[in-house]
Parts: sequence; structure tokens; C-alpha cells
Amino acid sequence: MALRKKGKYYYGDNQDDLALVLNDYAKSNKYPIDEISEVKCIGCGHQIFKLLSDDDGSGALCQCLNCSEKKFIRDSQQFISLEELDNCKCMCDDEDFAISVGLSFYQGTKDVRWVYVGAHCSKCGMLGNYIDWNER
Repeated sequence: MALRKKGKYYYGDNQDDLALVLNDYAKSNKYPIDEISEVKCIGCGHQIFKLLSDDDGSGALCQCLNCSEKKFIRDSQQFISLEELDNCKCMCDDEDFAISVGLSFYQGTKDVRWVYVGAHCSKCGMLGNYIDWNER
């Protein structure tokens, strides 16, 4: 792992680095991550996506760059409209990401309290939490 900080942004080489950044963000949000997983396309197994979200921060969708299959993250489909989604962009203007989803559970349960969607830019390596929300 080679996590690096340039200014206020973190850069890394892989999703292990992304997990470190997501965990740090979640702790500052007061809902630490209990479980984290890398997103893989169900159709083809590819791991690079476009990440789309709405202005309200109520959910996200990822679209596989290999086969174009779309997947809503968690319960997003209930709360976001496809017409209102915009591509997330890195500071370098790239839109291709490896994505990880972190979940924070209510204490003593597997009931999800908070969802974090982090992304690792495939062009410049920037890492960050792109969207998070309270699970309904």
C-alpha cells in the first residue's frame, strides 16, 4: 500500500488504500465502518465503473465500463430517479473508478445504519468518499 496525501486529497494504488480513506472518513462521521466490500460487475466481473449519484445524496448507481450493466448500490433504486443522476468526476475530470461500499451497522446487529461509497480514480489514483447516506 502506498497511501499518499497531496494537499487535502489522498491518493493510492488500490482498493486497500481506499478502505483506509473510507474508514478514516467514517470515523469522523461518527458511524465507523463495520463491513467493506469491493464492487464487481455481476455480469462480467469487471471492477471499473462510472459512478452516478443525485444532488440529494440519497443513493448511487454504478455502470460497468466493460459490459454497461447498471447496478444500484444498496436500496438506492427506491430513492433516486435515473433522470436526475449525474456522473461523479474526479478532480482530474476522469469518471472511471474502482468502487468500494462501506457499511456501518447499528450496535449489536447487522442492520445497516450508514452507507459509504468510496471511489479510486483509475487515472490519477485519487481516493475518496463520493457519497454516503443514512440507510432507511
